Amino acid sequence: MTMIIKKDWLTIGEVSELTSVPIHTLRYWETEFSGYFNPLRTSGRQRRYNEEAVDRVLMIKSLLKEEKYSIAGAKQVLDRQLHPEDAALMGTFGPMMESNNQTNMEQLPAPPVAN
Repeated sequence: MTMIIKKDWLTIGEVSELTSVPIHTLRYWETEFSGYFNPLRTSGRQRRYNEEAVDRVLMIKSLLKEEKYSIAGAKQVLDRQLHPEDAALMGTFGPMMESNNQTNMEQLPAPPVAN
């Protein structure tokens, strides 16, 4: 995404307006998706979003609102998109988790990945 506003950072209000995500939702997503985006904080504890953080907000919004993923499902998609090497390892070692024709973890079909 190319920033519409030519600044190094945006406030939470500007990000809310730009992405059409309410401020309280951005704060909630910050806690739920803490491993995926963390806005910078000023010494006065005000949030400052850079371009990468805004991109992540838009990605999370798309997964939750348009593609109808749960928060847990969206985290799995983000893991696969942001850490493809880890997803490849899980695919490699997946069969090793089976014993006596029973799986140790419930096998669920993978949700679609957005391009």
